[in-house]
Amino acid sequence: MAATAHSEIRVDRSLCMGSGQCCWYAPNTFDQDDETIAIVTDPQGDPEEAIRSAVSGCPTGALSIVENEAE
Repeated sequence: MAATAHSEIRVDRSLCMGSGQCCWYAPNTFDQDDETIAIVTDPQGDPEEAIRSAVSGCPTGALSIVENEAE
């Protein structure tokens, strides 16, 4: 789980199969840990469009973006 000013990027570790698609779409935001499970390294590492492409391109739906409500 990683937070940005307006949203939170979540990785469901039980769904991630380690395909690496997120790293391909947004390499400055995502990486893989020692178990090849996706992790968020920098929630603002790539343009929002690239991050959203990584989320929508995840083959197992392990990634999501949760919009934070205005405070």
